[in-house]
Amino acid sequence: MLSRIVIIIAFMPLFLRAQISQECGYKMSAAQLLQHYARVQAVPTLLPHDTCLHRELSLVFHIVLDSTGQPGVSVASLDACVNQLNSVWKPICVSFKRCSVNYVPDYNYNQWKDVIHEPTFFPNYFVDNTIDIVLVDNIVTPSGASGYAATMSHIVMNKSALGGTTPIHEMGHLFGLPHTFVGGTELVRRNNCYSAGDGFCDTEADCYPAGNNVIGHCDFIPGPKDANNDFYTPPLDNYMTYFKSCRCRFTQEQYNFMVYTYLTAGGTQLH
Repeated sequence: MLSRIVIIIAFMPLFLRAQISQECGYKMSAAQLLQHYARVQAVPTLLPHDTCLHRELSLVFHIVLDSTGQPGVSVASLDACVNQLNSVWKPICVSFKRCSVNYVPDYNYNQWKDVIHEPTFFPNYFVDNTIDIVLVDNIVTPSGASGYAATMSHIVMNKSALGGTTPIHEMGHLFGLPHTFVGGTELVRRNNCYSAGDGFCDTEADCYPAGNNVIGHCDFIPGPKDANNDFYTPPLDNYMTYFKSCRCRFTQEQYNFMVYTYLTAGGTQLH
């Protein structure tokens, strides 16, 4: 088994709370972040630009039933999720298929606590050489998360998040991508882009959680500045941000890094 924003003003506070709430349980330690920067810088020397993988990967969905035996999600919603993933990963020639659906009868897993439940759930239900996706009613820990992922292994996600961009966000983590705001000190001009922030020079510097001033659909109001007194304009549309309603793209460097992760972090064992 693989390791694993006269009316607009009235509604603005509610919209902002939705934008800045924690979404994801994915974390990187300082040491892991340094390793990530080194890996990003290794990509150009190891891979041709725009590398295609030509791989179809199997997804096994594990749906925890509620106390009345109901799944809470339909097979049609699973297939819609797979279709969405296929559209986003098409640029690197990766596709996904729903291999199987496993209904888990123990409803206690619906109040998911990672440290407590992973040691018993994973050995009993996970399928080797596939991407396992666990769907529960509520992730209790990591606190506030609607999902989290482990590199080239598995995703745990709230059932309520299945229809949005959370599956893409978490699959990005599974393919090795960090949040755009990780690292914290990236400059707006991106002079230090390979050693700060997410390590990618084609993603704008993200100042999250400061200055999440978004109104309307995806209109950012500048506020915070970097060390050079330049205003931050974070990549609201990137799948690895926390701006859920704005997310619609990965960058080329992110795609290249996902290919690199697949080839070097156990992805080749998936089928």
